[in-house]
Amino acid sequence: MIGVALLALTMVGYAPAVSAAGDTASPREARPAAVGQDRPWSAGHAQAAWPALTRQAPKNIPPAGVDAQTYQWEKAAAVRGPAAIAAQVAIPRGPLPRRASMPLIFNGLDRPGAVNNGFVFNPPDTIAGKSPSRVLEGANSALRLFSNSGSVIATQNLNTFFGAATANGRLFDPKVYFDRNATNQRFYVVALQVAGRDDTNTANDVSRIWVAVSRSPDPANLSSAGWCRYNIDARRNVGTTNVSWADYPAIGAGRDTFSFAMNQFRFTNRSFTFAVIHVWNKTIASNNAASCPTVPRFTFQPSATAGDFSRFTIQPAQHYTSPSSFTGTTNPAYYLSTRRGSSNEYHAYRVRNVASGSPTLAQLVLTSTSYGIPPSSPQPSSSILVDTGDNRMLQAAGIGNDVAGIFNTVCNFTAGTPNESCTLAPRVVVGQNSGGSFTASIAENTFAGFGDNVFVHHSSIARNSALQAASTWEFGGPTTRLSSASMIKNVNGAWAGVLTYAPGTCSLPATAPSTTTARSGDYSGAQTDPSNLSSFWLAGEQAVTISGTCQWRTRIGSLVP
Repeated sequence: MIGVALLALTMVGYAPAVSAAGDTASPREARPAAVGQDRPWSAGHAQAAWPALTRQAPKNIPPAGVDAQTYQWEKAAAVRGPAAIAAQVAIPRGPLPRRASMPLIFNGLDRPGAVNNGFVFNPPDTIAGKSPSRVLEGANSALRLFSNSGSVIATQNLNTFFGAATANGRLFDPKVYFDRNATNQRFYVVALQVAGRDDTNTANDVSRIWVAVSRSPDPANLSSAGWCRYNIDARRNVGTTNVSWADYPAIGAGRDTFSFAMNQFRFTNRSFTFAVIHVWNKTIASNNAASCPTVPRFTFQPSATAGDFSRFTIQPAQHYTSPSSFTGTTNPAYYLSTRRGSSNEYHAYRVRNVASGSPTLAQLVLTSTSYGIPPSSPQPSSSILVDTGDNRMLQAAGIGNDVAGIFNTVCNFTAGTPNESCTLAPRVVVGQNSGGSFTASIAENTFAGFGDNVFVHHSSIARNSALQAASTWEFGGPTTRLSSASMIKNVNGAWAGVLTYAPGTCSLPATAPSTTTARSGDYSGAQTDPSNLSSFWLAGEQAVTISGTCQWRTRIGSLVP
């Protein structure tokens, strides 16, 4: 394990400028690894046959893809190891924003308010979706529905919302998205469930993907009548040494697709096996006003090699407008990922022809600015570090054939001082050549941070019709408590400081089982307003004192560019 960390340290060879972006792998079309049908589910009929569980594992283990000791070595090496320089400096401004405004900001869920039947998950994993007249937030481990003004309409824990028995594991890692690019506009909610992953008795292994689709664009509440719910077996490679459970969902939608991608980990030792992409025929799934349909699902596995970190955390693009169709390619959906660890590889994927019932997956490897694992963030007057995560792709958003992603990396603003964590935002133009093959090229890759001794992490991204990008950036440092800022950039422009809309007021305690590190969450949220395709809605996190204890609270706001 020490050798792995040292290898990661010596592989870094940073080039601040964007290098030539090209295809280094043949974009051959791959058929699905599995095809199935997902029936709607109602509480009481699907879990009765499941075995009684002897052991459960709470969601308090870093989803790093490597074992805990290796992850600690990676984070320690990132403090003083090779780091990129020449990052742009974006400064969060407040309370008066410049060139943009946040006319509405309100509190979202907090740790005490996200209770799941007496159990509270930490960290929050906040995310939000915006319909014409509703805001839906997800956090560990609850959903909250708001009006456009921020008034609370309903709150439910995830198990209650899906009708999932807690005896089979408490739900975690919620993802929420409102899909405007559809005949039937709908909210989509995804959450995960796992139990038995510490148990060598494979009969007790449980891993489920829970999916809910609203039955109207603006649900009146969170009651079951307004939603179609699905309960999907997420285990992979059952009956082999690679039998695995699903973690860290990533969701997105194309014109006729809804995709939810997962990282799979072995039950036996929690080691990474494969990244998989589940693709629904969204046209069928969203046609649910009268009744909840059975939905075709196609599962793709981009790598055949267990533990292949070049395909890790694949983010489906949230396509706000449709990409082009081409000869032989109808309604494509696109995906982005990085290689976990030190690299200059960027991966682009395309799934096409889902409505035909015979979809295929193509993938390309691109090269651009190098990246690596970011260092953890100090906190004021505390020895506890905030975990800034790794360099996985965090979110992807598309307007037409223009797809942008965002992730975090290691950087250094002042020579001779410890490194910081920064943000990279690759913008990829996708298409098809005259021979019918998938094409992709990196048009820009903005490299930015908040300057010396400020650590940016767990960013998000959304796009509007002017091809502007908006994001929440969580940040902190030795003089800055965990906060969130809204950021915005134009095409080929720099990220601009807009507003610290979720300022921190205290230093977080360690997150069990660690005694030295606090988890701040695995992602934040950004989505474009569906009504005007211009403004944005953001969900971020802050460290605040609630009932005498420093803990997380989320903040939600609208951003007008």
